[in-house]
Amino acid sequence: MIELAEHCTETCSLAPISVEGQERMTSVLGNRLSVGWLSTDRVQIRSSSWVGSVNLTPELRVRVVPKLAGNDLGVLTMLAITDGSPLQDLPRYFRGLSDNPAEDAIELLCRLVVTHTEDVVVRGLIRDYRHHSADLPFLRGRLDVYRQATVYHGQFTSLACTFDEFDRDTVENHLLLAGVRAARRGTTDAHIRRRAADLEAQLAVTAPTIPTVRKLLTTPVVYGRRNAHYRVAHTWCRSLLRLGRVDDTTPSDRPQIESFLINMNALFERFVEWLMARVFDGTGLDLRAQQRNPSLITVDGLSRRSIAPDLVVRDGNQQAAIDAKYKRYDEWEISQSDIYQLLLYAQCYTGWTVLPTSYLVYPLATTHPTTSTVELTVPAAPTNRKVRIKAIGIPLANIVAGLRVGNLDQLSATTNYMSSALPSPHRARVPVMGDP
Repeated sequence: MIELAEHCTETCSLAPISVEGQERMTSVLGNRLSVGWLSTDRVQIRSSSWVGSVNLTPELRVRVVPKLAGNDLGVLTMLAITDGSPLQDLPRYFRGLSDNPAEDAIELLCRLVVTHTEDVVVRGLIRDYRHHSADLPFLRGRLDVYRQATVYHGQFTSLACTFDEFDRDTVENHLLLAGVRAARRGTTDAHIRRRAADLEAQLAVTAPTIPTVRKLLTTPVVYGRRNAHYRVAHTWCRSLLRLGRVDDTTPSDRPQIESFLINMNALFERFVEWLMARVFDGTGLDLRAQQRNPSLITVDGLSRRSIAPDLVVRDGNQQAAIDAKYKRYDEWEISQSDIYQLLLYAQCYTGWTVLPTSYLVYPLATTHPTTSTVELTVPAAPTNRKVRIKAIGIPLANIVAGLRVGNLDQLSATTNYMSSALPSPHRARVPVMGDP
């Protein structure tokens, strides 16, 4: 197995692969993991901001470990939070896990899926009413007149019936079944794979009409007293299902490329959205995510391009933009492309401060949040005009480590700091931190 951090490069030996196999591998991995073919059967593997594991061949497994989230458990904590898990329940979500650096996020996630699904099975699978249609030799429930007239016109050998079944073939159990199937496929631990296979066999009999994964992930589950014990297992099942990618188009006689990779850029954006919701809770401000605005940029008078900040804070007609970047801006300077993007946001979403300002949130490796400022000076008469970027670093690893054990101190300190650094109409036209 090859282990490397985010945005790193490693060179290793690999058994010869056909040109067709190399092209297929490149196509399946896309921008998640770059594999460059060198001479003498050597490959250069370059990671990006996707963490997790990839089985390139039966002999070669690549693991990309996170840096800014602290460890793999930090990544899983972010997955649980962004899935809507209650903060007070998070310690229970990680029951039975240790900080073992030898296990990557996917191995840990597969173990969580299996462990918590076993708990649900022991506590009992719920039943519910399920609408069903069938053609029977006798009438059950109600007659589907339209289907009877169109399919069995003039025939009485079969009756088109619609009725409700009260069984365990429900969406709650479908999600468990899909989760343990993904865990069986994704783990390299023989013990976890065997436990997942046993659960899969049991659930396949109980809930046989499982829909597609896409439908499972888009079907909302409302939790109440009857199914509250499913919530933890569902959180991990959904997380694993969103990550699993298998090249199903590959012929069965060829090895499949299987990857379980987490997009840390997207995950950090969702985490910042969750964090901003806490910061602005109770302020009366409207927080909207990824809302495209096609009216700000025109070409020959026509709207051809749109801009979409990660978050927009609104108070009536006034608004400010917030963007999340999963980058080491505590060690590097903000890239020119990000500066241009955020300066554009500052001019389009002017906010409430003295200077038009946009806000950048990025992860820190330190224990305390920090703020830095980038300004653009526009020469104009009678005085120069300025546009500002305020970059706010948050101690991501410390926040998620505390949440995992039920300690909210770092979260509270960060939200308090951001409340004073982020825009608010209650401080309108009052100089804020860093203003001249």
